[in-house]
Amino acid sequence: MTPSFADGLCCAACGGSLELRVFEGNARQIGEGCLRCPCGRVFPVIAGIPRLLPDDLMSTVEAEHPDFYAQHPELRRGSSGGPAATLSTLRAFGDEWRRFPELHAAHHRIFRWYFDGAGGVRWSGLRALDAGCGMGRWLHFARQEGANVVGMDVSPAIDVVAARDGGDLVQADLRHPPFLPESFDLVFSLGVLHHLEDPLVGVRALARLVRPGGELRFYVYRSLEGEPWPRRALLAIVTGLRRLTTRLPYALVHLTARVVAGMATVLFLWPRRLFRHTRAGDRLTRGLPLVQYTDVPFRMLVAEQFDRLVAPIEGRFRREEVEGWVRAAGLELSELLPGLGWRVVARRPATERW
Repeated sequence: MTPSFADGLCCAACGGSLELRVFEGNARQIGEGCLRCPCGRVFPVIAGIPRLLPDDLMSTVEAEHPDFYAQHPELRRGSSGGPAATLSTLRAFGDEWRRFPELHAAHHRIFRWYFDGAGGVRWSGLRALDAGCGMGRWLHFARQEGANVVGMDVSPAIDVVAARDGGDLVQADLRHPPFLPESFDLVFSLGVLHHLEDPLVGVRALARLVRPGGELRFYVYRSLEGEPWPRRALLAIVTGLRRLTTRLPYALVHLTARVVAGMATVLFLWPRRLFRHTRAGDRLTRGLPLVQYTDVPFRMLVAEQFDRLVAPIEGRFRREEVEGWVRAAGLELSELLPGLGWRVVARRPATERW
């Protein structure tokens, strides 16, 4: 972490300014330290990453970094932990992104797909926030395009990003982002909000970070109302299976994900690969479940199924629900693109009306 990045952070609880104390590092890079708020809260900086989680989630940082707290026991919060669903989601995705840290060519294609609405994004020089960055797939490609991207994730996956890409990173909850209002030209959150108990809370929190004239882009799963029955049937099966897998050890969930990925490959992906090159074959196979994974590596398919099976909350939403979030957050809807889910492009009015 650089001192200049620390200057742009604020308390995740009260929004107050923070005072930096350095334990290890120099004037250019800080390895360990803490950030103190006048409200009395103290947030650790561990392995160069500020950890600005809410009080009820700080116990997860203490569990992940016992050596740091052995040296600085005065920084322990003594929290007993937060809501069960939130803690389960945090631990599940932390395990996932450390288990599947690879980037594939298919990820770059998906990155392009996420951002092709509203004329795309001119990345060069943008100050952007990847809210819920996981292991940093989209952050990686946005930086390659020339953007100045901050990565934020609630889970220990932020350490995976640090090891591969470095840069400005913070461990924080997107519902309580530790940034001043109007800090970013673009805020994006892809595949995260549908894992919250109330996605609107996340949308409102992120909208406040967008500068006038800037954009909030997010992606959430959509309801399968009106979809072909095989897709709806498969979703019902996976939803039922998830009631079991969210209670299993992660190693068993990983094994289940491999089995599901193998079955999907044989039943859906092989027929799609074989027959899609003819007009009749394309028409026959294009509606099969999971054909969006036809050209991805098997390990990536396993990772996607692990994601589905390990998450305790997975919301699916209708168009009018998503439009309502945008309005409630004080944004203007620029575009709402269907597909596997909703790709939302929302703009904060250039003339302030809040």
